[in-house]
Parts: sequence; structure tokens; C-alpha cells
Amino acid sequence: MQIDIKYVPKECVRFPSYGLRYYQITAIDEFSRKRVLKIVDEKSTYETTKFLDDLEERMGFSIHTIQVDNGLEFVNDNDRTNRESRFELAVREKGWVLRRTRPYSPWQNGRVERSHREDGKILYNRHIFTRKKDLMSQVKKHERRYNTTAKYVLNFKSPEEIVQ
Repeated sequence: MQIDIKYVPKECVRFPSYGLRYYQITAIDEFSRKRVLKIVDEKSTYETTKFLDDLEERMGFSIHTIQVDNGLEFVNDNDRTNRESRFELAVREKGWVLRRTRPYSPWQNGRVERSHREDGKILYNRHIFTRKKDLMSQVKKHERRYNTTAKYVLNFKSPEEIVQ
């Protein structure tokens, strides 16, 4: 399971955000390619930890390993402190294994990086959001469409069919 966070482009947000940036947290299962998306207005360990709360339920199966990059919204910098972040503690509390990619190696989180690129092309370049509610509903619709579309790499089954 790979997890990453990406900002929502400012150009497609056309409602009063009062200086807030919006971010999309993405979790993608490497086997089934099933994705879970969530929009948050803060890039922090608090939001990424809340994302973990119902991740297993939304995925539809038990999780064993989580892979993240070395972003401060997930893990603490080992050069600064040896304390675990809130996210790391939550992962350990759930009994999951946390794997970190090597620094400056985005290809190790390749599936989630590619999915962010596809989200940019399909969702963010084609829509202008005039309300936060509209942004949330379009992302939910985009997630549902992705998870129910057949994929060549999955032998023409959808991620949902693989999970079932």
C-alpha cells in the first residue's frame, strides 16, 4: 500500500479559500490498484493520521504494510529527532509495518506518483470548482469511476472486482 499527498492546483479552486491550500491524500494498493482519495485543507501528520482511521474499511481488506515518502506529513526527520511522528505511532498501533522510501527517490512510490499525474490530467485540468462541496464530490466521483473501470494490467477486471 502506497500513500502520498499532493496539492490541488490553485487554478481550479474558484471559491473563497481564505488563504487555505487544499491537498489530496492518495492511498493505492499495489496488487488490486484500488485507490482511496481524500481532500484535506492542511498538510500535516494530524490529517494523514485521520486518513488512516477508516482506510482498511474503505479498501475492503486488511492492510499489512504502508509505504510513504519521507515527507514531514508522515514521518519525522531522523537528523532532527529520533521521536516517532503521530502518523508513525498510529501505523504501529494498528499493527502495520511502515516502509519509507529512500530520500529523493520518487520512483519508489511510482504507482501513487503516476496516479497523481493522471488525476491532474483527468480531474484537475478539466474542472473548475466553485465550492468546496463540489471539489469533494468530484473527487469522490473520480475515485469511484477509477475503482470500477476495467484495467488491462488487471486482466480486464476493475480494482473493485479484484478486491471482491
